[in-house]
Amino acid sequence: MTSGIKCRMISSYLIIIITTVFVLETFLILSIKRYYYKNMENVVTNQIKVSVDFYNSYLSSSTLEKNIRDNADIFWKNTSAEVQVIDTSGYMLMDSIGNYIPGKIEGEDIEQALKGDIGSYIYVDKNTNEKLLCISSPLKSKGKIEGVLRFVTSLSHVDYVIGKIAIMLIFIGFIVILIAGLISVSMSNTIIKPLNEVTDMARKMARGRFKERIRKKRNDEIGELQDTLNFMADEILKNDQLKNEFVASISHELRTPLTSIKGWASTMRTGDLEDKKDIMDGLDIIEKESDRLTSMVEELLDFSKFISGKITLKRDYVDIKNTIHYMKKQMSLRAARQKLKFNVNVDDNIPLMLLDENRIKQLLTNLLDNSFKFTEEGDTVELTAKAVGNNLILIVKDNGIGIPESELPRVTEKFFKGKSDKSSNGIGLSICKEIANLHGGKLNIKSKYGEGTEVLVSIPISND
Repeated sequence: MTSGIKCRMISSYLIIIITTVFVLETFLILSIKRYYYKNMENVVTNQIKVSVDFYNSYLSSSTLEKNIRDNADIFWKNTSAEVQVIDTSGYMLMDSIGNYIPGKIEGEDIEQALKGDIGSYIYVDKNTNEKLLCISSPLKSKGKIEGVLRFVTSLSHVDYVIGKIAIMLIFIGFIVILIAGLISVSMSNTIIKPLNEVTDMARKMARGRFKERIRKKRNDEIGELQDTLNFMADEILKNDQLKNEFVASISHELRTPLTSIKGWASTMRTGDLEDKKDIMDGLDIIEKESDRLTSMVEELLDFSKFISGKITLKRDYVDIKNTIHYMKKQMSLRAARQKLKFNVNVDDNIPLMLLDENRIKQLLTNLLDNSFKFTEEGDTVELTAKAVGNNLILIVKDNGIGIPESELPRVTEKFFKGKSDKSSNGIGLSICKEIANLHGGKLNIKSKYGEGTEVLVSIPISND
């Protein structure tokens, strides 16, 4: 995978670099060619202007044919180019190197000159394959065009210079591409190497080696990925530890009622069956321990459904006041047995709500069970239900032993069990949180160790 990414990265870099170098060099070569051609054109144009000005100033009084016979040298005195004189019909009257061309001479420069302007034209000679620059200017006598003076010069030397410059630029381009390629390989390694480390770490985690860590080298996206992987390993270790503690706790809690059931079953089998009091006591203990086991199993099944996301709410319109009164009746007997003060407050203005009443009862039962468990004899547990704004607020408050500050952020985590010897299997509060979340609400816990705990559940009231 990483080699594929590396190849794609290097290819991408090189494509961008090669394209950029190609475009820049093409632009530079074309610009240099245009500059040299324009410079050559300006030189020849200046030369032809000197000859034309001299002719128009001193020789225009005679005819063009007479001037060619008597003063032909004045046309090529100021230039090294081939000089041609062409009449207004386009036929050649003179050529400085004797390259007489019969017939009418064609050329854009000649057409432009016959219109009174200086014209230029570049073409390739069919005989020599040489590129030629032609500059033509009108020759005038008394304001009337008598003919055309044409300078023709070869561009071979200019093309040779341009070619050498182009070769040098292409060589420089290859050097740039080579250096850029080496840099792109180095840059890709700075990305691929950390990715390889992340991949190796992921493979180790897949094999169960969660204690190894990646050393972060940069504060970038890959560094963030490394931090995430390290954090994930920490979380897996923590959850694994919590799971082991949870299994040990459940095993212990299952062993206690099973030991009681087995002990009383053995006693009843080997004892005197006529002692009805002992039999009834034994059956009562077996029944209670069986109920306790059933409750634990149901809680575990519920927890499994919540974790797997298979739990569904059976909603119906519920009068929460009736639910709170039911909870009061259910928990009052236990409060009396534990000699606790159990106060219930419910507002009368709470509207009907679309809830799963059994799950709300389960939530309140778990919260009240925790409060009763951690509250000493003679202290108070309060259950309050009220409507605040568009939310139903359920509050379970006690002045029991409270929760240590170090444990408070984690008490709703799955498998977490507090250090108190009264802590159970560590799934009750996590189930309460899931029930609140499924109803679109929130569960918040406030506690101070030694002073008590307050659990607040907020559930939105539907407008339907």
